[in-house]
Amino acid sequence: MERARWTDGYFAALGLAPDEPSTGLLGELVRRHVATFAFSSVGPRLGDDLPLDVESLYDRIVVRRRGGYCFEQNGLMYEVLRDLGFAVDLCLARVIHNQDTHPALTHRVSIVRVDGVDAVVDVGFGPQGPPLPVALASPAPSVPLSGVQRAYRVHEAVPGQFHMQVDTDEGWYSLYRFERVRYGQADCEVGHFYSHRHPEATFVNNLVASLILDDEVRSLRNREYRVLRPGGEERQVIQDAATLRALLGDALALHVSEAESRRLFEELRPDAAAG
Repeated sequence: MERARWTDGYFAALGLAPDEPSTGLLGELVRRHVATFAFSSVGPRLGDDLPLDVESLYDRIVVRRRGGYCFEQNGLMYEVLRDLGFAVDLCLARVIHNQDTHPALTHRVSIVRVDGVDAVVDVGFGPQGPPLPVALASPAPSVPLSGVQRAYRVHEAVPGQFHMQVDTDEGWYSLYRFERVRYGQADCEVGHFYSHRHPEATFVNNLVASLILDDEVRSLRNREYRVLRPGGEERQVIQDAATLRALLGDALALHVSEAESRRLFEELRPDAAAG
């Protein structure tokens, strides 16, 4: 089967060669994706049009390096995996941050079956997200190769309800929960519209960006930039638009113009620091 143009372009950007579906290839794709294509809310903050067709996603994320959040990043990953021949299902989730709440389905992930194992692939959750596939039915948590990120697991809290959890100093912390039911593109369009257009949506009100590298996690939230390394965390308060643009471009591989960076900085609330 001939691969799509954007699949070859995606692999070239990651410095990989397309291959047959395998556990090793899937893990390498996730690891390199979160280190190369920034999770970001630049588009929602600037009011950009953000269509979800694969050609638009490829142009926005890979070619123009504008970043994206779950409906964009995981949408592109889903199409790439399908094009390679992986067995992949679309899944929507509720972001709960370790609380017993019932928010809307505003997070998209993929469930991939490879080598007889079902795993969650999520390249669109930001700095807390898993930089590797996380098996659904493994008694042992998934542990990244790096010393920066923590272990992850999928925990079936009640029958049919799954939690993506990260190991913290206080114990297992639920990032989001999901159910294995049927979803379609129309469901994604609804969640995506809310996430980048609703006046109370997180990405409309906050500038966020991150990359997960093997040896450090870089993250920006409004006027604060953080770098997490095995030896500790560094923080920097962003004082002006020029610094913001430099961090977005140099540290996070996001392309924004001088005018856009000035607007992004000026529209942040004075008290908009990391929370």
